[in-house]
Amino acid sequence: MKKVFLTFILIFPLFLGFSQEKEDISIFKNTKNWKQEIIKFPVKWAPKLKLKGFEELLFTPHWSDSKHNEFWSLIMGWKIETSAPLKLKEIESGFKSYFDGLMIPNHWATKFPAPKVNLKKGDNGFIGTMVLFDGFHTGKLININIQGEQQFSKQHKKSIVTFRLSPKDFHHEVWKNLNEIQLKESNNSIIQLDASWGKEIFSFPISFAKNIDYKGIAEVRFPPKGWRNPEHENFWSYTYAWDIELDRKITVKELTSDLEKYFDGLNGVGRDKAMDQHKTVATITKIKSTKSINFFIGTVKTYDRFATHKPITLNVFIESITCDKQQKTVLFFKLSPKPFEHKTWKTLGEIHLTSPICK
Repeated sequence: MKKVFLTFILIFPLFLGFSQEKEDISIFKNTKNWKQEIIKFPVKWAPKLKLKGFEELLFTPHWSDSKHNEFWSLIMGWKIETSAPLKLKEIESGFKSYFDGLMIPNHWATKFPAPKVNLKKGDNGFIGTMVLFDGFHTGKLININIQGEQQFSKQHKKSIVTFRLSPKDFHHEVWKNLNEIQLKESNNSIIQLDASWGKEIFSFPISFAKNIDYKGIAEVRFPPKGWRNPEHENFWSYTYAWDIELDRKITVKELTSDLEKYFDGLNGVGRDKAMDQHKTVATITKIKSTKSINFFIGTVKTYDRFATHKPITLNVFIESITCDKQQKTVLFFKLSPKPFEHKTWKTLGEIHLTSPICK
């Protein structure tokens, strides 16, 4: 433990630093100054699209040039009223209705095939394809790849659904540009990362770990590549944050218990007899304190039911930020099976919470 502590003294500055943005009627940080359109829902030209809210579109500079790599490459975001997260079939149906109405009428043809949309759950959000009659530029059928995700706020009863579109395959460099456009800080829940990192957001009580007795929200972020690949340096290396109603500093005992409950719930311990032999054991130590932040490190011995189906030990670094005025606590977890001196922890150390944290 002494060696681990000295390692963290050296890399500790990586875990500090924040940024801030103002909020307006938009969804994305348009850092590339791409052409923008804001459209309020519902829209007359898509009567089957039953949404309330608005959308933002950002177009790559050459999206209308059929000979350019950026042809039909753009970003769409929907910020809509909903009492629960949209099901994937609902997103798929809404997306199809949107483009079905968008292409009628056009100057190329009076009759043409309706768009075909196929979405499926991916490692990070959802992915899919659309076959579309291009009524804007070419008058031809084109195949478009789709990468998307949904963020739901139970508190505000709204969802943000983002779509990144391009005919190019997902390995093409155009996707790097699309993924560099991030949600505005006000729309990002807790963690400051670009869209290449997968995201899941859920409310407490957590469906798979209801015995964690908090109220609030949680956000989980997965690296762009390698999370489930045992040969990759990013294997089981990720971050998550809990924004919870807790008006005091959390204790080592509570953190230890929370981690054990979380991973036992994730693995189905108590629900699946075959998993009961794989109970999680967490060991946590506080290494530093400031007026409002406590820092912890430790290990989580648990079971990998996603890739290897073997026991796994995760190293963990935790920041606990107490927000006195807001009477809440933000817990920021970073985990990896790699030792703390491995370069994977440099990547994790460069990840920060969205500022201001206590808002």
